[in-house]
Amino acid sequence: MALRHSIAWFIMLIGITATIFFFIQNKDALALNVLFISIYIAITILYFLRIFYYVDHHATLNEIYFLSLANIIPLAIILVSPFFPIFEEVLLAFEVNVYPANEFVELNLGIPSLLAFPYLLVSSALLIRSFTRYQFIRITSQSERGPSAEWTAIFTFFIFGVLFLIAGVFASDLLGILYGFFFIFSGIGFILGK
Repeated sequence: MALRHSIAWFIMLIGITATIFFFIQNKDALALNVLFISIYIAITILYFLRIFYYVDHHATLNEIYFLSLANIIPLAIILVSPFFPIFEEVLLAFEVNVYPANEFVELNLGIPSLLAFPYLLVSSALLIRSFTRYQFIRITSQSERGPSAEWTAIFTFFIFGVLFLIAGVFASDLLGILYGFFFIFSGIGFILGK
């Protein structure tokens, strides 16, 4: 467990050092990119190595830590994407006609979508497992009880569905908008199926 913290903090230290160096060299865009990537890698190491630790010890992932961060991290990535130069590179762009106003809106799939996607997959898997396997969601790793897994998943679908829609529209990110609709319709479907 301490190994993942050491690796993450080491990467953060290298990233912050490189960021300061690039700011001194007046390479502000590169400095911001290095800062973002080092934060992303450190958080990813902390999160996914904790998942591997739990899987290695045959522990379940029905903990609020896994559910919340699997949604908060991609939401944060999509929200901050307009402020970092690395995200100016667009991999795919779509123009969508908004019917009543007859305006075209450009939606992008870019680097933020690629960085957010692994977390969104984990989030979807954990939320669906809440209906099939878990009876409750633990508040901490040692909790014996917690809120109902089904209702926690339903609330998560609705809350983060709306938040992903807002973030996707703000950042013109197609993946954020698609996941927003996916979460909202999943929440509606699970409520109707209860």
